[in-house]
Amino acid sequence: MPRPGPVRPLVGVKMDADRIELYDEQAVREGLLMKSGRPNRSELIRIKLAFADEHMPAGWRP
Repeated sequence: MPRPGPVRPLVGVKMDADRIELYDEQAVREGLLMKSGRPNRSELIRIKLAFADEHMPAGWRP
């Protein structure tokens, strides 16, 4: 059975254990939880990337 809802873009992000812990804590604070109750870090990262895509100046690079 196909997954319901829109197809989400596949994005790979490398993080160390400290960053993972911080993002998990932020996901819990924002109520981004999976059905299992675990923090939904992937959804948090999608939200952050969408915000950056919308608000960063054209041609911006670090």
